Amino acid sequence: MDFVILAAGKGTRMNSSKPKVLHEIGGKPLIEHLLGSIDPLNLSRVIAVVGYKKELIRSVLSDWDVDFAVQENQRGTAHALQQAKDKIESETFLVVPGDLPLVKTSSLKTFIDFAKGKKAELALLTVNRDDPSGYGRIKRSGNGGVEEIIEEQDASEVEKKIKEINAGIYFMHNREALWEELDSIDLENAQGEFYLTDLAKRFSKKGRRVSGFQAKSQDEFLGVNTREDLVLAGKILNRRKRNSLLNSGVTLTYPESIVIESDVTIGQDTTIEPFTIIRGETSIGSDAKIGPHVEIIDSEIGQGVELSHAVVKGTSVRDNRTIEPFSFLK
Repeated sequence: MDFVILAAGKGTRMNSSKPKVLHEIGGKPLIEHLLGSIDPLNLSRVIAVVGYKKELIRSVLSDWDVDFAVQENQRGTAHALQQAKDKIESETFLVVPGDLPLVKTSSLKTFIDFAKGKKAELALLTVNRDDPSGYGRIKRSGNGGVEEIIEEQDASEVEKKIKEINAGIYFMHNREALWEELDSIDLENAQGEFYLTDLAKRFSKKGRRVSGFQAKSQDEFLGVNTREDLVLAGKILNRRKRNSLLNSGVTLTYPESIVIESDVTIGQDTTIEPFTIIRGETSIGSDAKIGPHVEIIDSEIGQGVELSHAVVKGTSVRDNRTIEPFSFLK
């Protein structure tokens, strides 16, 4: 089964020269968090549709087993998928936006199982949001199927009150009917783009089943479109990391003040004091005491080490050492 990541857009609301999917949380670009969730699914192929600064994205993802399709002109999500047509070989495939860094492997697997069981022409993942602003709204038919996805810019005031939104994740069949439908999508919308979301309405009108799987977690399907979204996604990811460490036997004395990036490992019975930041490929042994006011970057800290009011960058600290406060080690 193939997996298509839509990563061609600039992300104008980020107000940045950097492609949106390369903005970072937890020490990694958004798209790498997504790839990390995809990897355990053992899919046959991952295809990233790139466009804006495509060579930069290729370079960042050089260590990943990813194929690339190019959307030279960013004309919408439907047009982006069309660029991947010749790369897709599986009978069914998933489509996901590259700005979903928080989605979990288990949620993707559950959705795939749902879609296969429904035998629908198109399946999509939805979620209820307390504030659905900025997302496409889900309009359901009387039998519970998805009748239409209404983009925010095209929604009436009544439709904007719908809480169920489109998460941007689709399960599709690699059939000629799909590609013909994509070819016929028009530009009659507020953005003047070819919307992938138009497929739901087109299939539904022709009597083809469109199923919507409603996920429970709002956090997982936070699309990062603005700097504010980036901050929120980073907070959620950091909270997950802290909770994982707490459950593995690490003490965090004031968790809300501590930042620990995704690839950091910390041994059992180590205590992390307030206002500590741990980044990059850092490992900390067991029974250490780190903080307060410590920053560690890409370093190896042995077991039993004591560190406070210090900066450690790209170096190693041997077991059972006590580092004087206000030290800078590199």
